[in-house]
Amino acid sequence: MLMLSSSAFGLDCQKAITTPELNACASIDQKKAEANLNKVYQRVLKTLGQGESATSSEASLRNAFVAAQRAWIKFREADCNAVHQKYAGGSIRTVMYLGCMQNHAERRIKDIEDFVSE
Repeated sequence: MLMLSSSAFGLDCQKAITTPELNACASIDQKKAEANLNKVYQRVLKTLGQGESATSSEASLRNAFVAAQRAWIKFREADCNAVHQKYAGGSIRTVMYLGCMQNHAERRIKDIEDFVSE
């Protein structure tokens, strides 16, 4: 899929109406959510025990956290692929898929932040 840069093409996502514009704007929003998710995940991961100084319970917690993230990634991919398939015949297919990915990322950010605040 060709990604359009909002600045390179003067794309105003508040006024997007065509399928390519909507897809480009959805892609921009999803990439922002993904970048934020990665930033939050890495920040939390750094707070969990690692290296030789980590206790066995800290290492177990870190391993469980990493395993949970990997499982979540697989779940999100399967869930959003199902959404993509649901709209297989429509031009809204890409927007729905990217929206699914973004919504999951935003929920996961909250879940990760709640994990460390408990």
